[in-house]
Amino acid sequence: MRYKLIIACSAIVCCSLLPATTLHAQLRIAPDRYRIEFTDKNHSAFSVHYPHLFLSQQALQRRARQGIEVTHDDLPVSAVYVDSLKRMGFEVLNTSRWFNSATVRCSPEDLEKLQNVDFIKRTENVKKTENQETEPELEHLYSDDDEDDFELQFDEASSYYGGAAAQTGMLNGQALHQRGFRGKGMLIAVIDGGFFRVNEISGFDSLHVSGRLRGFKNLTPDLENPLGNHSHGTNVLSILAAWLPEQMVGSAPEADYLLLRSEEIGHEYIVEEDNWIVAVEYADSAGVDIITSSLGYTTFDDRSQNHSRQDLDGRTIRTSRAAAMAAARGIIVCLSAGNDGDAYWRTVSVPADADSVITVGSVNRNGKRSSFSSTGYTADNRIKPDLMAMGERTAYQSVMGFINTGNGTSYSTPLLAGFIACLWQAFPEKTNMEIIEMVKSSASHYKSPNALYGYGIPDFFKLLE
Repeated sequence: MRYKLIIACSAIVCCSLLPATTLHAQLRIAPDRYRIEFTDKNHSAFSVHYPHLFLSQQALQRRARQGIEVTHDDLPVSAVYVDSLKRMGFEVLNTSRWFNSATVRCSPEDLEKLQNVDFIKRTENVKKTENQETEPELEHLYSDDDEDDFELQFDEASSYYGGAAAQTGMLNGQALHQRGFRGKGMLIAVIDGGFFRVNEISGFDSLHVSGRLRGFKNLTPDLENPLGNHSHGTNVLSILAAWLPEQMVGSAPEADYLLLRSEEIGHEYIVEEDNWIVAVEYADSAGVDIITSSLGYTTFDDRSQNHSRQDLDGRTIRTSRAAAMAAARGIIVCLSAGNDGDAYWRTVSVPADADSVITVGSVNRNGKRSSFSSTGYTADNRIKPDLMAMGERTAYQSVMGFINTGNGTSYSTPLLAGFIACLWQAFPEKTNMEIIEMVKSSASHYKSPNALYGYGIPDFFKLLE
């Protein structure tokens, strides 16, 4: 994962034996971990006719409100198959119901045990051809110098917001809060790499006292310190949930939160994408309304796993497909565009290329695109980023308790996600896609979207009016 952040300031199945066959395809996703895909979901104890056995009541209510059915893809993987893997000596770390697969820890030799197992779809260790991609041609993009300057007409929020006044005022988010829409009743999942000291920082006191921190789930192998030692997720959460009047008030200070750790600090392997997918599935089953994630993937320690820009079509990479699948289940998914706008990669990362999500770029407090903010288009010529918010000198509360500022689309993304939660609270009858279209319709570049700003900077006051 390449964080979308630049810190600026301090702060038994009976296994039928088949005739000898050639191994099909399997992906090594870390030095000691592999993805195993199953052929089906047979022998399952679950049925789409009884979804309450594997989806929460809140998840079912979200789908019912939007007319979304539970499908076969939503069924958990076959427990019989998982138990069989364990009996064969595999350590099963995670399972994905949408992709009917398991992440296991084993040696390459262990994979030979799966060669003639009939419920295994793919068991060969394959690697992608090393990416020999050259610098992309960018004639379809225009320079920021060609962009007409525009002035944002807004009054910064009152001192009540403290350090968050400018980032709130730019979006006219205070208009939502002043009308009583502060995210109450909305459940937001934050998927990140660590939530260090989240139980200690003053800005989250109201979360703990009111019981709105609904849970934490660690999808990494780190069992000693499941919250992690990394502060990135803590900073992100503060932009959403902080409640420190006159110091800092977040964009959705009355929402409920679910914290999901998917990132493994210290290395970069594609297994982290598998972790991320399982986190998204967990969020869906828990009934979240909104997912915000400031994680993205382009290149890895194992170069054979690298993505290419041609992969950025929303359909090729599993992570992007998972984001779109969450959107198809009625969730608003907010993803950071990335910080490669002035680097070699330049374009958005995975899963920010996903369809039906909100990919968020960064602007400074004058509404000008941040040079680091990753650009579009996608490989299939869709507009990305979708929307922009303030990602330069964005206020957050650090793990030491200070109100600091930092740069990155890591910060513009939760800022916007929180106000979208407040808007959905105001219009609960709307579907996720209707809310997304509403937000786009209020944005500064709605009539002329482009590969730098997308649809531009939203105006929540306009939506309420």
